[in-house]
Amino acid sequence: MATAARSVKGNRRRKGGSGWAAWIPFVLGIVVTPVALRAASILALSGPGGLTLLYPFVQILQNPLLHGANGLADPVAQLVLYLQFPIYGLLMARIIPSRGSWVALNVVVAIHGAGIGLAYLLVHFQNPFLRL
Repeated sequence: MATAARSVKGNRRRKGGSGWAAWIPFVLGIVVTPVALRAASILALSGPGGLTLLYPFVQILQNPLLHGANGLADPVAQLVLYLQFPIYGLLMARIIPSRGSWVALNVVVAIHGAGIGLAYLLVHFQNPFLRL
């Protein structure tokens, strides 16, 4: 009877535990950010389409169709540029203990894909005659 109680308690601790391994995606998001910034400087030479694939939320914030505040759009876009991948890692670190790594990865890919789709949609609404 005592061993059954211990195994249940051990399983509970393992499933809900927030050990150091849960923070690995967040740390990887921080480590990837300088590499992504370097890649963005190279992708910017290919036009806005390449940059949209890497940083869609920056393109959404800087779209003139949204008519954001003149002085506020650029600093917020700069902040998103640096925080996008750490936020992805933080989101994955929060999802992994309860749902697993594949679900967390799929959630982040779905959010990024939705951002890309919204960025292309805003470009299309800005100029409907533009071929995507």
